[in-house]
Amino acid sequence: MKNFFLYSLVIGFFLFTDNPVFSQATEPLVNPNSDKGQSDPKSVEILKKVAALYKTYKTINASFTLTTSSLNKKPVVSKGNVWIKGNKFKLDYASQEIYCNGKTIWTYNAEDAEVTLEDYKKRDNSITPNEIFTVYSNGYKSKYEGPIVADGNKVRDVIRLVPKKKANFSYLKVEIDNSNYKICKVIQHYKNGTEITIEMVKLTPNAALKDEFFQWIDAGHEGVEVVDLTKAKKKKKG
Repeated sequence: MKNFFLYSLVIGFFLFTDNPVFSQATEPLVNPNSDKGQSDPKSVEILKKVAALYKTYKTINASFTLTTSSLNKKPVVSKGNVWIKGNKFKLDYASQEIYCNGKTIWTYNAEDAEVTLEDYKKRDNSITPNEIFTVYSNGYKSKYEGPIVADGNKVRDVIRLVPKKKANFSYLKVEIDNSNYKICKVIQHYKNGTEITIEMVKLTPNAALKDEFFQWIDAGHEGVEVVDLTKAKKKKKG
């Protein structure tokens, strides 16, 4: 199935567990040292300010690039856009449109002229788009790795995050703008050497977005095959 069930990993910012690009990097990994020691105070302070900032946004529209780097392979770069409102989100990425109204996910593939409906359910050890900007303040042991200079003369604070529980990746590195606490980049590292980098291109907060924006509309999509995998559909068949 070609559907992407949206997860970020941060999310880097946004990852998809069913995407073949990531299949080689999803082997379970136990972090034996992740529960030892504590997060350092500086990293905790920065992450709290990041979470506080994004919680002030009622909606978010962000454009991003996602780069997958594997050993002995040329990096693969894709671009995408995401809109977030509470537990609702819409994603345009990899020639697909994904809509989620908090209950149902519609995955539309224009090339196949097909839309798949699924019940929305958060999976274990996953990060959904509506959590991506705040999730880092919980569930990780954090370490401040110091400042770097990027985009000319802008200073970014780099924080390393190791999941406290079993996860499908080794650790994350988050780059945060030192002047405003906005997330600039997230790098997800896997045991097999694969790295997935999600970099923010532009972020627009608090744009007016109606709830209908996060739902699939049949009008204008004549001829598109609908594949209904929701529980309600299965009960009707039974």
